[in-house]
Amino acid sequence: MDGLSEDRQSLDLPLLPRELFWMILDFLKPKDIIRCRRVSRLWNEAFRDPANLIPLLKKLFPLASEVKELYASTAHELLLDSRDRNDWRSLFDRIASRYDYLSRGKPRSIQRYKLCEEFGVSGEREWFQVQPWDIHASHLMQRVDLPFSESFWSYDDGLLVYPSADHSCLVLMDLVSDRKFMVPFIIIGKVIRRVRLQRQVLVVEWAEPKAFHWLNDSDGVHRHFASSFDVTNTSSGWSITFRNEWKIMFLGHPLSERDRFFSTHSQTHYAIYIWQPNRSLYTADEDAPIESLSVWDISKPSAYRPSLDPTGRLRQEGEDSGPHIVSRFGFRELGFYSVRQRGLPGIQWLNITEDNQAIEIFENLCTGPVDRFVGPAEWTSQVQATSIPVTGHGPCWRQNLDLVLPPYRGNSSLQASFLSFNVCDEPWYTIISETVDEKAQVGFCLHLSQATWPFDLNASLSIRTLSSTITLKNSEIFELTGKGRICGTERYLLGENGNRELVIYRFDR
Repeated sequence: MDGLSEDRQSLDLPLLPRELFWMILDFLKPKDIIRCRRVSRLWNEAFRDPANLIPLLKKLFPLASEVKELYASTAHELLLDSRDRNDWRSLFDRIASRYDYLSRGKPRSIQRYKLCEEFGVSGEREWFQVQPWDIHASHLMQRVDLPFSESFWSYDDGLLVYPSADHSCLVLMDLVSDRKFMVPFIIIGKVIRRVRLQRQVLVVEWAEPKAFHWLNDSDGVHRHFASSFDVTNTSSGWSITFRNEWKIMFLGHPLSERDRFFSTHSQTHYAIYIWQPNRSLYTADEDAPIESLSVWDISKPSAYRPSLDPTGRLRQEGEDSGPHIVSRFGFRELGFYSVRQRGLPGIQWLNITEDNQAIEIFENLCTGPVDRFVGPAEWTSQVQATSIPVTGHGPCWRQNLDLVLPPYRGNSSLQASFLSFNVCDEPWYTIISETVDEKAQVGFCLHLSQATWPFDLNASLSIRTLSSTITLKNSEIFELTGKGRICGTERYLLGENGNRELVIYRFDR
């Protein structure tokens, strides 16, 4: 009997020659490898052995952030000696769990953060986002099918800024560590219009709650300002430091649903495009809104705050090197560069180049067919880019790009990204928002259904990794669709629900 038991044991899976054992491993999924540890003590040792787990990590999850960092920093021969056996098991289990949740479209945990209400405790409006256009050239019918209002949270490279109702202030959150840091910006006594974190510079655009001038019986003009902050990583965490403040509009701007402005910024410059309806009583040209584009140099810190000095008497000319306008384009100059939008806007992305030498205007046009009764499957998109010199006089560069933008829906605040078409197979006109983790090749796409559009405007969510693809129905992801905007990586996905809550789907913990 003893000989028979030894023969049976010698035929056990972990005791097979390594080549045969690895042939069997090729047929197992990551979760099967974890389950095999429950069979026996021998199986447990074999399926947690770093000599087996290290090659499996490279084969099954080659683009996972931990695997790429591991292989980039350590020679393959030294990997076995660089960690404890339990560390390898924990690492494999953690990554396998994350991608299992991604493949099923189920978050491992959900975090919800209540956002500030539009009206504060005093009853005064404190948050009033810039309203989206209701018509746009990216739609063949011109009218936007599913408009969204802008979100007051901003995400950039693992950092999230949002208006916390619990703390009554703007909060910066590191999504890797979940640590939170208060933004030194007082929201009381202001009307916040937009919050944008970009290139490690935070810009908050806001207005005074009281009008200082009235255009007519219903429209008052409010002074608008922008405050910038440097966001830097220190040994104790993230530091948010005030840089400067400037008045973004010379004559102010009404707090209305018809007056719109859009902006972008780099580390050293800020650009703002203003679009306002023509209120003149002496013209019938309804297709001629007031338009302008201004570029500011915001590179140098300044303690001067124009919001505290309405008359401008406290500013000493020549002594303060704070923000100042370097270029201004009126409607005639915009018309000269062929980027005047008039009554049917086509602009969808405003960008300052990396060298801060040009401002780029991307327009998205639905180019046909001309027959509006033709099905949308035949619609085509044409993206045009115009680069205008920031300073001085020079030629502009206008080109048609072989790239596609999703149709305008107001959810990206003219900061749209080109579509990759690597996440879902839906056509361009059904896509609401797409975010792709380029390093991990994990993508999320919020989209409508080609089969039911435009009669059914309930959004679905597609998730794609190197090894899985899944599409979730609206009933499963409705918490992410409130603003039609999603951001994320292989670890998490951000969105906003209809109850003024920021929702984070965590796949890593």
